Parts: sequence; structure tokens; C-alpha cells
Amino acid sequence: MHARFQPLPSQKRSQEAHDTAQALRDRPGEWAHIETLANLNRATNLGYRIRTGMHAAFRPAGAFDATARSVGDGTAELYACYIGATETPAGDDAQAEAAQP
Repeated sequence: MHARFQPLPSQKRSQEAHDTAQALRDRPGEWAHIETLANLNRATNLGYRIRTGMHAAFRPAGAFDATARSVGDGTAELYACYIGATETPAGDDAQAEAAQP
């Protein structure tokens, strides 16, 4: 172990991920192959991060769906689809509260 003092490298976001998310937004409801990963576990994990918005490019949470498919050689394919934001308009919440006794 050693200590080497140097400035931190700047944080870089993956432009490729943002470009992929935008391409999906441009074609809502259509599934697209977005990645080939080393195994099904990695593909499933990335799919979860996309669906839940943990991956910044794919926010807000719930706006994208993703699913992994195993390939015979042990790798896995990841597919994603933009389904739109799942926000409830403020007016609907106000009407629901007013309707409660």
C-alpha cells in the first residue's frame, strides 16, 4: 500500500448512456437492444438500475422499462423501452383528497 497525492480526476458522466436514454425517449413504447454484458446477473442489475432511476441518464424512476435475456454463450442481452414518466398530476391528488370524508 502507498500514498500518492494528486488531484482528483473530474467526474465524468457517461455520454453514451445519456445518448441511449435520449434515443429511447425519441421512440416511446419501442424496445431496443442497449447492451451486451458478461452474464445475466450484470444485465439484470443494470436493468434494475435503469427501471428505478438509479442510473442518472434514465430518470425519473419508472420512466423506463428494462429486461435481460440470457444468450447461449453465457452472456446476456439487455433491452430497454421508454414508457414515460409515471407522475400523477397535482389536480388529481387534490380531487382525491376533497372526495375523502
